[in-house]
Amino acid sequence: MVVMKFGAVAVSDASRVNDLVRIVRHAIDEGEAVVVVCTAIADVTNLLIGAGRAAARGNLAAAEQARRELWQRHRTLAERLVTDDWERETLYRAWADLLKSFDRIVRAIATLGEHSPRSSDAVAAIGERFIGLLLAVALRRGGVAAQLIDGAELIVTDDHFGNARPLPEETAARARTRLLPLTQSRIVPVVTGYIGATRQKITTTLGRGGGDYSATLIAAALEADEVVIWTDVPGILTADPKLVPEARTLSELSYIEAAEIATLGAEVLHPRTLTPLADRNIPLHIRSLEQPHLSGTRVVAAPRISSDTARTIISAPSISLIEISMSPLAAAELGWAPELAARVLAELTGCGIEVLTFAQSFSERGLVLAVRATDAEYAYERIEACLQPERDSKALRAISLRAPVALVAVISAPESTRLAPRALAALARVQGTVLAMVHGNTSRHLSFIVPEEELSAVVRALHRELMAG
Repeated sequence: MVVMKFGAVAVSDASRVNDLVRIVRHAIDEGEAVVVVCTAIADVTNLLIGAGRAAARGNLAAAEQARRELWQRHRTLAERLVTDDWERETLYRAWADLLKSFDRIVRAIATLGEHSPRSSDAVAAIGERFIGLLLAVALRRGGVAAQLIDGAELIVTDDHFGNARPLPEETAARARTRLLPLTQSRIVPVVTGYIGATRQKITTTLGRGGGDYSATLIAAALEADEVVIWTDVPGILTADPKLVPEARTLSELSYIEAAEIATLGAEVLHPRTLTPLADRNIPLHIRSLEQPHLSGTRVVAAPRISSDTARTIISAPSISLIEISMSPLAAAELGWAPELAARVLAELTGCGIEVLTFAQSFSERGLVLAVRATDAEYAYERIEACLQPERDSKALRAISLRAPVALVAVISAPESTRLAPRALAALARVQGTVLAMVHGNTSRHLSFIVPEEELSAVVRALHRELMAG
């Protein structure tokens, strides 16, 4: 059995959906049992979360615009993929029901004037449900028996909305009960990724990029032979090929290395993806939807050793840097309290905002943290509210927002040495501006925040210095 997770690139246009159908049909024809896990169209999750935040501010016009865009983007795909009038109208009726749910949630948010993590999950989950309906129809029209299964039926979680933790035993039991009868009958379950539910059947989400995690949870439950993530890149590369054309695909990585890569901001994997697989030694395969003949990257327990100083250089543009500084006089009297940093981080986590990296300075009495640009305005608002007591007491000097910036992280090979001095020397040669830096205790990774306009030069310099030929 293979669990195939298809990312946003697979539903970006009709030709990509047709590629998806061909890949699944080929696996079925080869006698493979297949489970498909899908995620929303690119930027739809941000669109929906933004609609909820706008509604909380009383801006229902922005929420209505998001509703129209959600409908139009999916309808455009459906018109190219579903030619039968009855099938298309049936699909549209199902989408209309989802839009009614969207309307109810948005009106409730506007009435309360508050966008809680629970309401955010309820509205964000609509994106996966929209595309799941379409993919099930597309697979059936392509000759594949397929049935849509909502992830909330399978993945049981706690109530940490925005970044819920699955309950593995209950999730495994539900997944086996619901999915095995289908796969044994050669029916492909199309599971909406990213979505779970509490024991009380309240919708939760697994965090940004959580579709990967959904796939590996299901694979572990079903004791699958492999998980394949089909994406827009031919695997995990030594750097972004758009910035470094000579970047190479890494043929193999360990579970630990891949988890580090995901944790430091690489969009190709969700940070918790590897845990269910490592426990059962199930391989993960990252492959290109556009070039399915390429071998991609396999993530296994014992990979072949690389001779590179660095295994990969991760780069994430469209980041915002939030800097919090305390008044020098108040700081001198009170000292820097780590509790302040803990309170800020807890506030953002509770709101479902992912902090990509952070650093606190005891000498300067400050905290610097990086979030995605789409979350920056909301994060700034929440931090201001969180630190209102410090502002009132004059202990808080400033909260500033700097954008656009970029995150660059280097993951080193296990046997590499002198990572930090070599990386810093490379940055010095291109006069890179380091706004913040975090060095792992084990010296296995090093991350920088740099101005976005310097991203290309910094990544190329690091690649030249750290990657062996």
